[in-house]
Amino acid sequence: MAVSASFEWRASARWTLAAAAGGIFYGRLISGSESFDFSGGVVGSVAGNFVALEQGTYWPFIMVAGSLAVSGVRAAPTAYVAIDARLTATVGYTFFERLTPYVAGRLFGGPVFWRQQVGTDLYHYQVGAGLVVGLPYGFDLSAEVAPLGEQRVTAGVGYSF
Repeated sequence: MAVSASFEWRASARWTLAAAAGGIFYGRLISGSESFDFSGGVVGSVAGNFVALEQGTYWPFIMVAGSLAVSGVRAAPTAYVAIDARLTATVGYTFFERLTPYVAGRLFGGPVFWRQQVGTDLYHYQVGAGLVVGLPYGFDLSAEVAPLGEQRVTAGVGYSF
């Protein structure tokens, strides 16, 4: 469980750059028959995305993105540090200028350091679908479910200024 804040800068009509930072406030690491609860960690990332195809009347938008993230917590007597590089392709369509359903596929990987060992992810892909709803006054709501590969459910609130 983590909370983070991100800042995005629209560098051009097709390019967006982003950075995020936050804290990890609860989690559990399971290794064989051992279980380690942890709290009090950090997470940070940098990312960029590019609109490869702008939405038209009869076709969706296609966006590609890349990111690099790092997280770290204290788990047992040592630190747990994970580094993640991701490539993402997203296809979606915006209806009524406010409602954007999409599908996304991601490829990723990176090392995990813990207890003088180096590991990696169980899965190196993720497939999911989501929805972004634009609200008045610059706010938006987002939700995504990724049932294939690395499973995840996310929700967020955004504000554009």
